[in-house]
Amino acid sequence: MFSMQEDEIIDVSNSLEEECLPESAPQPVKDADSVSLKNNSKFTTTSSLSSPVNTSKRYISKFKKEWLLNPRYSSFLKECKTDQTKALCIICNLQFSIQNSGVGDVNSHMKTKKHQDNLKSVEANKCNVFISLLITKLMVNVIVSLLSKINTCII
Repeated sequence: MFSMQEDEIIDVSNSLEEECLPESAPQPVKDADSVSLKNNSKFTTTSSLSSPVNTSKRYISKFKKEWLLNPRYSSFLKECKTDQTKALCIICNLQFSIQNSGVGDVNSHMKTKKHQDNLKSVEANKCNVFISLLITKLMVNVIVSLLSKINTCII
């Protein structure tokens, strides 16, 4: 394949081995064919190392307002006004990145222990607030009823 002499091929092989391969025990060479095969594979390896690195561009997910229409997310999710690649969880009071997998990142946040604990706390507080409002409303009704009776007694 090469128009070089066999001694030159061995020299190239040794220089490539020093530059590209980690230090290891030298392999014995049995015949000239194995030397040329060995050199071809090393040459291929070297050429692939020297080729430019191809970088692929990744899509960066951004917040989508349609997520807020989903009842699964609407109770806690808000758009981050300063960064489209982040979302705000109002239950955890936390901004988190959605740039890797978008709604997948939202689902991952929902599964975190912190979010689950905060969600339970909020639900318990909602019940307490509802009961407080109910009691307050009943008390107001009782007070209004008493006041109306007092007014009729005074007149």
